[in-house]
Amino acid sequence: MEYTRALHRDPDNITARTGLQRAKLRASEEHVTRARRLSANGRLEDAAGEYKVAAELNPDNRLIADELTQTQNQLRLQVPINRNGQTQLEALVESMKNQQLPGLTVPAEPLPDELIFRDASNQVIIRALAQMAKVNVVFDPAFRPTPISIEIRNQTFAEALQSITASTQNFYRVTAQRTITVIPDTPAKRREYEEDVVRTFYLSNADLKETMDLLRIVIDARRIGGIQATNAVTITDTAARVEAAGRLISIIDKARPEVLIDVELLEVSRARLTEYGLQFASPNASSTNGINGVADVNRAGLTYEDLTNLTGSQIFMTSVPALYYRLLKEDGTGRVLANPQLRAQVGVSAQAQFGERVPVPVTTFSPIASGGVNQQPITSFNYENIGVNIDITPRTHMNNDVTLALAVSVTSISGVGFGGLPTFGNRLVKTTIRLKDGETNMLAGLIRDDERRSLKGIPGLSDIPGVGHLFGHRRNERTQTDVILMLTPRIVRVLDLTEHDLRAFQMGRDAGAGSNLPGRLGTPAGGIELPLPDQPAPVDRPEVPPNPEPPPPGGVVQPARPVVPPPPPQPAPNPGQSPPPR
Repeated sequence: MEYTRALHRDPDNITARTGLQRAKLRASEEHVTRARRLSANGRLEDAAGEYKVAAELNPDNRLIADELTQTQNQLRLQVPINRNGQTQLEALVESMKNQQLPGLTVPAEPLPDELIFRDASNQVIIRALAQMAKVNVVFDPAFRPTPISIEIRNQTFAEALQSITASTQNFYRVTAQRTITVIPDTPAKRREYEEDVVRTFYLSNADLKETMDLLRIVIDARRIGGIQATNAVTITDTAARVEAAGRLISIIDKARPEVLIDVELLEVSRARLTEYGLQFASPNASSTNGINGVADVNRAGLTYEDLTNLTGSQIFMTSVPALYYRLLKEDGTGRVLANPQLRAQVGVSAQAQFGERVPVPVTTFSPIASGGVNQQPITSFNYENIGVNIDITPRTHMNNDVTLALAVSVTSISGVGFGGLPTFGNRLVKTTIRLKDGETNMLAGLIRDDERRSLKGIPGLSDIPGVGHLFGHRRNERTQTDVILMLTPRIVRVLDLTEHDLRAFQMGRDAGAGSNLPGRLGTPAGGIELPLPDQPAPVDRPEVPPNPEPPPPGGVVQPARPVVPPPPPQPAPNPGQSPPPR
């Protein structure tokens, strides 16, 4: 500021101009340093603002301009949140789900509400429908016309064409823009006209291996592979199978429900000890050893005659027993309180441990050299969890109930066993409970009450009735432990299902796919199975009812009904449309 004021007063001041330029360079470096720090922390918008200030202070620095451009490009590529709460990547995947695969659909104009064809060739019917829908139609050289009767009401061109081709052992494929080709449905023609489609699906929630196994079983996908790094699955198959795979993946690729479990743990313990009475024991000896003294008369050159003439000064005695009076009372209480919140996905175990870990030595023997006898001891340590261990696996239901697979283990050190190693007491409860959302369940009754009473004294004298307690002491010890556990599940995420996910869909069976019955062709979904061309057709055809039922009132949509007419008494001179299309 001072340099700027000086230049305003004297524009020709070289010292003020040089000082102002140096101050701008220093300020520019500070803003660049701050911008780089913000960019490293992911705050790109703030970093871009700092770069802009630095560029204004030092416009000749090309490095600052390049870093500003790079930060602005990163801001453009950053995944934003749109109005529907979806990221740009989620919106892209959602839009690609509805993209039609090539060879399945053809744009067509709507057909009239009602069309009736009687004893007309399927080739003539298909040409008439294509002309109304403004679609080009091509017939395979092996195509053979077949006379049929059909009524079409309120159907699209694709639905009507599917009904006609399915009932006459044909199928069609979209071969060009607004162009279809009608082909006889034989294994050779299927292999000739079927084109494989390759598509990659990126899974957001579903497990890769489970998804691949499901696709192999449900839609018989054989050429399928997965990439663990990007959680993607790639499938190569016909357009119909790939479309069915995409529909199935969109149904199962859902986020798992999540449950928040409030755990309140209260562990109360109380230990009481009472010890009183007389005790005969040697000094510096433990209470369990009793009288532990030594009388020693050994010396060099000791003979039997010397033993018979021993005097008191020649006998050396240590740890001479003394009489003690013990009077002790202890009363201690403890309480452990924990209130964690465990958030777990459905089907995934959540664990919580409260306590400590105690090392336990484990000794194994191994040979010194290969092929030798196991004689070299090797000691390792295993750590045991002492305290309260909780293992919970939640599962949600449609009515907002929560099932908890619960395993509660309360472990404590109960004493000392062989070799001074600790012994452990364990209380384990495994159960499965079903609670409502927000309902609290209390698990109590894990009570442990240990009571020990012991009498120690001089053998013989302590057993005299009435006065035996004068020659011994009693020890009463009681330990009580109680654990109370309260669980409250709360659903924080539910399964995002829509009506589209619950609706069934059809998938046509490809001819010669290996999943059909021997000697039969796989028919498209909704089609009618007819004999193969090399099989003899039945002689007697079903008769058409003389008075077909009229359509139901109210204009209810009816599907196309292929009708097989009775055999004519003589060939028709000029089969055609009767009545003409309306």
